[in-house]
Amino acid sequence: MSKNDSEIKFSEVRRLNKNISLKECMIVQSLEETVKLYGLLEDKRFSRSEPIPSLSENEFLLMLKPELKKQQYGDIEVIKIEEEQSVFNVYYKEINNEEYLLNKEKNPILILKIEGEIPSSVKLIPLNL
Repeated sequence: MSKNDSEIKFSEVRRLNKNISLKECMIVQSLEETVKLYGLLEDKRFSRSEPIPSLSENEFLLMLKPELKKQQYGDIEVIKIEEEQSVFNVYYKEINNEEYLLNKEKNPILILKIEGEIPSSVKLIPLNL
């Protein structure tokens, strides 16, 4: 990578809201880790579970579960991810989500798929607080 910040491309794999004890962010690198995470996130009210994404070589998942500061029943939107010296800076903002407000849900979880080298750490940076 160059000395300048490098913007990372990502795609959204899953968005949900669940009151579960997880770290603010987690890197998932293997099928076994993915199955374990999806098992924790499974909603027992439904007979079918969410499809588990496959990971190609040089891909990993990034699970984000930031604590909301501005909106009690909001959601998050990732604006961009930049890499700086092997650290991913994840810039996000809190957004309205009518479904979460209606159901009084306040634990948004977002799973992203990223292609490239796994960072040494991840830093969540809120933009609209």
